[in-house]
Parts: sequence; C-alpha cells; structure tokens
Amino acid sequence: MQKEDEGLRECLAQCRLLAFDVDGTLTDSIKQIILCFQRTFEHAHLPIPDEDAIKGTIGMSLHLGVQSLLPDPTDERLGAEVTQLYRDTFAVSKDIHGTNLFPDVLETLRQLKARGYILAIASGKSKVGVQRVFNDIPEFNELFSLVCTGDMSESKPSPAMMQYIAAKAEVPMDQIMGVGDALLDIQMFRNARCHELGVLSGVCDYYALDDAQSEFILPKVTDLRAYL
Repeated sequence: MQKEDEGLRECLAQCRLLAFDVDGTLTDSIKQIILCFQRTFEHAHLPIPDEDAIKGTIGMSLHLGVQSLLPDPTDERLGAEVTQLYRDTFAVSKDIHGTNLFPDVLETLRQLKARGYILAIASGKSKVGVQRVFNDIPEFNELFSLVCTGDMSESKPSPAMMQYIAAKAEVPMDQIMGVGDALLDIQMFRNARCHELGVLSGVCDYYALDDAQSEFILPKVTDLRAYL
C-alpha cells in the first residue's frame, strides 16, 4: 500500500536534500535490534521486553530506549549499566553483526545522488554505530554528505537532527524530505517542518503511518525511483 496522492513527484522536484533514517529504512536490522535488546535484558536479569515495546524505542538514542524499557524508567544508574551491556552484547554477538542493506538501496541512492540531491543520514544510532555501517558499506562515504546521530543532538522526535542537517547544508526546510520507517521519524520531520516520507520496511505498517497523517507513504525506499 502507498500514499503518494500524485504529489510525491512534484514534491521531490522541489526538494534539494533527502535525509534518511537507517534502521528499518535503509538496512534490514529490526530483528537484530530486537534480539540484542532481549539478550541484554536477559543477561541483566531484568524482565525481557516484548517486540512491540522494543519497536517503540527504535529511533531514540540507545540510552533513552533502554531507559524507557526498564522496570523503573527513572533508574539512571541501571540505565547506564544496561546501555553499556547492550553495546557489549552487540559487540560479541556475531549472529546480529553486519549491515544488511535492503535490496537495490545502493542503486537507488546512486540515482538520487546523480539527480543532484544532497543525501544525509538522520539516525538515532550512535556515531560509532553509524560508522560501523559506513565501514560495512564503504560506498556510503561517497553518497552521503551529512550525518547526524543520536549522540550529536537531542533524540527523536526533537527536530534537532533535521535542524543540524539543514544548517550544515544551507538548505531551507521546505526543500528537505525526511525518509523513515518509525513514528518517531515522522514526528521529527513534522516538528522540523520538512516533508515526510514514511516507508513500510521497518517498524510501522501502513495504518500506523496513515493514522499519523504522514505526508507520503511508500512500501520501501527503492520505490522512490518511480517518482524521479
């Protein structure tokens, strides 16, 4: 299902910059994140959060996501310990390592770059986490001009990431389109007053994004090519 109202092509023609979320938008990583959260909480002898609860944190900075899933979300000391345990668990878990791009994402990004769009990353991942993606997919270094991560600004849904990207690129918000799979992404784009494209490849189904009144909805990032 999609929601483009025949206006997506015209909107893209007016935009100069596209800012992409990573997990669930460019990379097939939601199952890896859920598994890492569940292992982490098991190792910490804490109640293991269910998949929907974990999905609700995707897009936040890791620390905030962990904190929100604790039995006592105000326990900052435990939050810091479990956040570090998550990082350690991820580092030693070979079955959840590695970056899995969705099919044809690289070719789509190359086409967008060739059409003159500035490409940016707006991710709740840490700098280290995004750098790991860039190490796994070296082509990203040439495709993306700007990166803003969860430890560089306020967490989503604050507009801070988009404001940082807009200022660095010197592009006005009404010429920027944010692309993400989670409600936190859509809320961030809306708070920043840029254009919104929700994709169905991650944590939200069509009805969740439609209920959030996302401006545009496509099944996946690669469907953008049909509107260039």
